[in-house]
Amino acid sequence: MKNSWAPRLFIFLLIVTVFFTACSNSNSNGNAAETTTTKPSASPSKSSTEPEPEPAKQVTIEFWHAYGEGEEKVLLDEVIPSFTEKYPNIKINPTRMPTENLKQQVITAVVGGVAPDVMRMDLIWVAEFADQKALLPLDKMFEFDTIKAELFPGPMQTNYYDGQYYGVPLDTNTKVNIYNKAEMNALGTTEPPRTIDEFVELARKAKAAEKTLITIGGTNNWDMLPWFWTLGGRITDDTFQNAEGFFNSEASVKAMETVLSWYDEGLISPPILGGEPGTWEGLEQGKYVSINDGPWFFGIKGEAVKDVMIPAKMPYGPDGESHSIVGGQDMVMFAGAKNPDEAWTFTQFMLSEEIQTLMAVKAGVMPTNMKSAKSEQLQGVYYLPAYVAELETAFARTPSAQWGQIEVLIGDAFEKIIRKASPVKEALDQAAKEIDVLLKQKNL
Repeated sequence: MKNSWAPRLFIFLLIVTVFFTACSNSNSNGNAAETTTTKPSASPSKSSTEPEPEPAKQVTIEFWHAYGEGEEKVLLDEVIPSFTEKYPNIKINPTRMPTENLKQQVITAVVGGVAPDVMRMDLIWVAEFADQKALLPLDKMFEFDTIKAELFPGPMQTNYYDGQYYGVPLDTNTKVNIYNKAEMNALGTTEPPRTIDEFVELARKAKAAEKTLITIGGTNNWDMLPWFWTLGGRITDDTFQNAEGFFNSEASVKAMETVLSWYDEGLISPPILGGEPGTWEGLEQGKYVSINDGPWFFGIKGEAVKDVMIPAKMPYGPDGESHSIVGGQDMVMFAGAKNPDEAWTFTQFMLSEEIQTLMAVKAGVMPTNMKSAKSEQLQGVYYLPAYVAELETAFARTPSAQWGQIEVLIGDAFEKIIRKASPVKEALDQAAKEIDVLLKQKNL
């Protein structure tokens, strides 16, 4: 029988020759395949096996706030639409909460597992909710350190608790000295005093003219702490762990002895112990040459007091600076947030220079973003530069879950000193011991 393998072998060799020739031609430059992959044509044809990119996940972020009516209008009409345009896959569902019993409503929501993703929260509450494990620590969030560096240190400190940051400051305020321009002129000066010594000297001139220059609205923390801090007093160490050795230190004792000496000399206005007229009434009536307060009066009165009242930094104390008090609201994310990354994206947007400036110009809230606060648009608001300058060295109240009790102890100590119900050192010693006990308490 004749063998049939020879024709088949010929056909096989022909196929092999054609195959290798084709391969040799396709890779003649050694990297043709690579070039095609890394540098696609202007109109590449998509392979039928290449997966389609997944569309961005559509999510809804629940946002609670207690903005006023005018502030909410800017939020709804301009801020959220701008965010939605930039992030169409993230829907913001804002809920304006009533200020009455708001804290209890938040507690109830946390316990019931229905807290929002993100909230504009009173800065005093942050440590307490963080202590209850109700808030997410934000230290590890994307670009947290970059955001932190853009914000005023004092407001940022209000979010620090037990070694971590549980929020970021959204809007802020502080207190400055506000002078009655006509009364200043009557005392022979047009410039606010720069130092405590100059301040006291002018206070004595005011007393001789049957006026008072130093107006402290009460012995409570909001009114007294700016003077206590500026004069060298401190509540705790820098880590907020210890009051003994700080609230009752030599510098703190001297600070309160100084305030007491002003009171004994008749240099302080009646409101420090609840006397009349009140701070603003006395200033407008010309009985008080200056008071120490926040920016809200200017927001209400507007241009009507532009040439009547002079806002200025508090006089410099022993360390060559003044230290007012931080107020305002922080942005926090709750531990049960369903979409923390998107909630953080919204938070970053709210802290951007553009949005911070918009809310300041249109809604009158003070920015925490330093670039925004110093922008040309805000420099044109005649009273804001003084507050911005003061904010740079303002202090946060002790971020503690027990702050509600701590502030009572501090206020009681201050009142005892002014009323001479207790010697200065004794009052501060006793309060420092009790504050330390509270600082070590954890509501776990």
